[in-house]
Amino acid sequence: MTDFLNQIVTFIGDNPGIAGFICFAAAMGEALFIVGLFVPSTVVLVGAGTLIGLGKLDGWTIFVWTTLGAIAGDAISYWVGYVYKDRLRNIWPLSRYTIIMDRGEAFFERHGGKSVFIGRFVPGVKSVVPGIAGMVGMNAWRFTFVNVTSAIAWTASHIAPGILAGTALSALGEVSGRLALVAGALLLVLFLAIMLGRWLILIIIPLFPGAHAAFANWFARRPGRLSQWVGRTFDPAHPRSTGMLASALLLLVTIPAFLWLMGEISPGEPMVRADVAILNMFESLRTPTGDHIMITITMLGDGIVVTVLTLVVACYLFARKAWRRGTGFLIAMASTALFVPVIKLLLHRSRPMDLYTGADAFSFPSGHTTLITVLFGICAVLVAHDRSRWSKAGIFTIAAIFIISIGFSRVYLGAHWMSDVLAGFLFGTAMVAAFGFVFGPIHNEKVGRWTLAGLVTGTLATFGAWHVSSDFNTAAAAYAPRIEREVITRKAWEGQAWLELPRNRIELNGEIEEPLIIQYAGPPDSLVHALAASGWTPAPKWSLSSAAGFVVGETPAEALPVLPRTHNGLPPDLVLMKEDREPTPNQGRWVLRLWPTRFDLMDGGRRLEIHAGSVVHESIVRPMGEFSGPRTDRDMPDAINNPALTLPGALTRIRPDGRTVVLAVSPAQAQGINRSAEPAASVPVQ
Repeated sequence: MTDFLNQIVTFIGDNPGIAGFICFAAAMGEALFIVGLFVPSTVVLVGAGTLIGLGKLDGWTIFVWTTLGAIAGDAISYWVGYVYKDRLRNIWPLSRYTIIMDRGEAFFERHGGKSVFIGRFVPGVKSVVPGIAGMVGMNAWRFTFVNVTSAIAWTASHIAPGILAGTALSALGEVSGRLALVAGALLLVLFLAIMLGRWLILIIIPLFPGAHAAFANWFARRPGRLSQWVGRTFDPAHPRSTGMLASALLLLVTIPAFLWLMGEISPGEPMVRADVAILNMFESLRTPTGDHIMITITMLGDGIVVTVLTLVVACYLFARKAWRRGTGFLIAMASTALFVPVIKLLLHRSRPMDLYTGADAFSFPSGHTTLITVLFGICAVLVAHDRSRWSKAGIFTIAAIFIISIGFSRVYLGAHWMSDVLAGFLFGTAMVAAFGFVFGPIHNEKVGRWTLAGLVTGTLATFGAWHVSSDFNTAAAAYAPRIEREVITRKAWEGQAWLELPRNRIELNGEIEEPLIIQYAGPPDSLVHALAASGWTPAPKWSLSSAAGFVVGETPAEALPVLPRTHNGLPPDLVLMKEDREPTPNQGRWVLRLWPTRFDLMDGGRRLEIHAGSVVHESIVRPMGEFSGPRTDRDMPDAINNPALTLPGALTRIRPDGRTVVLAVSPAQAQGINRSAEPAASVPVQ
């Protein structure tokens, strides 16, 4: 998988012209009138900056292309506004976004000509300010000057963070490719979560003022005390109704999602298989440096740190005489601290590793994630109270970064399953939403926002640093990787132990895929030589030239790279390919993959790792004659055509479902114990 991702990055990096055009289109699209609200240019530009930092793209080329795109987008928006003036308000679909245009006009009136420069950096108005400048008749030369200078600054602000991230990942890659992959995964999760939150706060919520008013009016017209209360509470004229409505919607989403997740962790559900696959993936990526970083992060969410922070925040709120908010905060933290162990005891879900005793010995939900989400979520609500949307987005972004980092560290270290962490996020968010709904309308309790933020940050930095320095060695021993491999004898394996190996490949999302019809004990390289005589060859490596075969209509099957597949989160140790010479409408090939298992075979004094393998058939599809792509059309060959049968001493076993599995050892090992003369035996399993 790592090799595949590296080759994809190389492919993009080797085509700077294409990358430049993509950045141009993204930058221009985000600046287009109204359309820019829905163009995710930040994702593209930060990614391009990361590639620059990794040395895959030329920085000046991307900078110029992006700047030109931003200039062109604003220029087009200015021209549209200059030509159509107020008629734009009556043109569909622009007529549905008059609230955005009103906001842009107010922004332009407040800041004048410099709004073109400032507005480029303000989500929610950036795509309308140039058009408004054209509508009010701003001088074209003045607009052009501001457009060009702001485009240069905007491009630098979007590409620079990616360059820093790419440079850091490149440095980490020099130390360990696995460490770079873990850091990249964490950065990706944080980036996506932050972008989603910013879109929700700055763009999505403001698009529905009409729906907000219709909702409140519908309840206000209905009889009954509850309906009248809802109508008054969520009236758009109420200054805090938007926040309360957002809190109510969060509650309606997170609580059912949490309950649904509880049902998905029953034995045999796809979520359980996905948890195992994700855990295995992270286990394969662990490094000493990565462990050190993640242990430090996870210790900042330990119970003693949470307790101290809770007391500090509560004492501060009571000292400021914010009695209701302080009481509500303590109720939220206490009820969460009680809820987590109760659910753990009810579900009795085992952890991936043994860490604690009592209720904490169980896994669902993650206590670290739940409590940290509630603690920092409520602190973010208090600090962001009555602030602008931009300030709220920044405050919640900082809180989300810390919360997600804690959850990520729990999965990385094997302390929790992924679903445990997701459940913690959901329930914690629900508690924060409930706090915001109940205590958001309070306006007569003054809380020093930045004092509270500084107090929380300072306490976390000082006490957290003391806790990490004092107990790091103990934590490192507790979170040390536990490699549990099971050793079986040759006789046990050929008897019944082969049934303990996985029957099917498990995708990363927990779905059951093709059957595993080969069990091979020995080094994969030996299998390469043994199957060469039968026409099996290593699959083509991913490179610029091989990847280009997908966009050519006549690429032969043997020249196309094999698409990556994981089993239980692990990449294959070996991928072989054989051309299918049978006459078929579409040219095809057979693909053999071997994945590691947790079993070792002890045979003749040697310990051999047992692999599980699949053999699938792929036909080459050529849509419109311009592309070539593999499509799996058979999950396994006929039993007599299993390639492992050609190995010396191979044995067949039949599962209860009728599928045949071939057991084989390394040819050198098989010959060393003089089993090459034995015929393949078929033993059905009852």
